[in-house]
Amino acid sequence: MRIIEFQSFIREFPFKNQSFDIKRENWKVDLHEDFITDLFAGKDTITLNRFDLFNSKMEIKEFIFKTLMWGYPTKGRGNNIDNLLKNESLDKLIQTIGDFKENKISIGEMLDEMQAIHSLGTSTITKFAYFLNTEIAGNKVVILDQKIIDTINSGRFEELNELKGIKYDKTRKQYNKYLQIINGLSKSMNVEPDQIEIFLFTFGKNLSELRGY
Repeated sequence: MRIIEFQSFIREFPFKNQSFDIKRENWKVDLHEDFITDLFAGKDTITLNRFDLFNSKMEIKEFIFKTLMWGYPTKGRGNNIDNLLKNESLDKLIQTIGDFKENKISIGEMLDEMQAIHSLGTSTITKFAYFLNTEIAGNKVVILDQKIIDTINSGRFEELNELKGIKYDKTRKQYNKYLQIINGLSKSMNVEPDQIEIFLFTFGKNLSELRGY
């Protein structure tokens, strides 16, 4: 099965509308309770979509919190978010985000930041870089998370076979190749790289090849 078979569908996919509902009861961070309360503005639930994060003029700290809320509406598993938002880690992250915005960086620079900031993994840093319109080696950054990695390793799509075997915690070389493949496909299919990424995230493991009997 090939991604290009779904070209017409992917081209029409409204990726900027992808949204998540975030409940205040799930988002408690002792160090930042007042700040989070202000973000919810008296509401029990807020809804964030990709457009909100792309087009906002928000301060970096607000951008960080809202990106995390969009990416992890229930605040994720374990203490990763809490650790990431501890003062020292948050200060480093604010500096990193300032360097990324609408900038061209190397894969090494991005992944070095992952090692420098506790609890910052591939899924999270690629979300930040994506919404900041970052480029790596001329390729637009797109999100790579565990769901997409699972789709790649399922072997469902021929175009991704070069990436089979990719592991979440070992993505330095593979992430660059992932960007090359997704951006290359976007040009050949006349779609946005974002549309391919969200297609893989949403439908990647819910599609299989049709077989004749």
